[in-house]
Amino acid sequence: MTCPVCGRREPRNPDAPPWALVRDASYFRCPRCSYVYLDRNLLPTPEEEKARYLLHRNDPEDPGYRSYLEDFIRKAVLPFAPPEGRILDFGSGPVPVLARLLSDRGYRVSAYDPFFAPDRTARTGPFDLIALHEVAEHLARPYFELARIARALAPGGRLAIRTRFAPEDPGDFRTWWYREDPTHVGFFGSRSFAALAGRLGMSVDLDDGRETLVLRSL
Repeated sequence: MTCPVCGRREPRNPDAPPWALVRDASYFRCPRCSYVYLDRNLLPTPEEEKARYLLHRNDPEDPGYRSYLEDFIRKAVLPFAPPEGRILDFGSGPVPVLARLLSDRGYRVSAYDPFFAPDRTARTGPFDLIALHEVAEHLARPYFELARIARALAPGGRLAIRTRFAPEDPGDFRTWWYREDPTHVGFFGSRSFAALAGRLGMSVDLDDGRETLVLRSL
């Protein structure tokens, strides 16, 4: 088995129990970086992913949702992106609310989503900041995907990420609400993000220990 974040390899022991078993779904946890990931044989198909995303209620008129996004902007964007800087909203979803809020603040924003805004020219950098708001948990190959995304950053540019950090205890993980979305296939924590940053050749500018992280290209 190879960790999708830090690349640690170890032989698969078919008799060894998974770190957490939820009904028929097995989750494994890397002993080096603590990244938790779903059995690769159980990953959703692209069709299943899109169907699930269409159920998300990301209403731009919902004040609670707008406040949630504004909180992310205050913590992970405003301190790190220059005024009128170029930003990519990666994984913008069916309704790119984050991109709209950033544009309203004067940023030059592009939106990309493999299902809903698939024009790859939108990913052409360099960008001062790339935002992945509740996207990282959907990535089956997080190191591969984030390395490719980071290549579009300008020197000193940032990856601003929001995703819920996984519980340390497997019992807590089994009852964790964030795990219940079938398109959530991998779960980070501070150790896994630190390992990812080292492997990407980036530094950690912000880690709130809960859900928000900013990596800086060197």
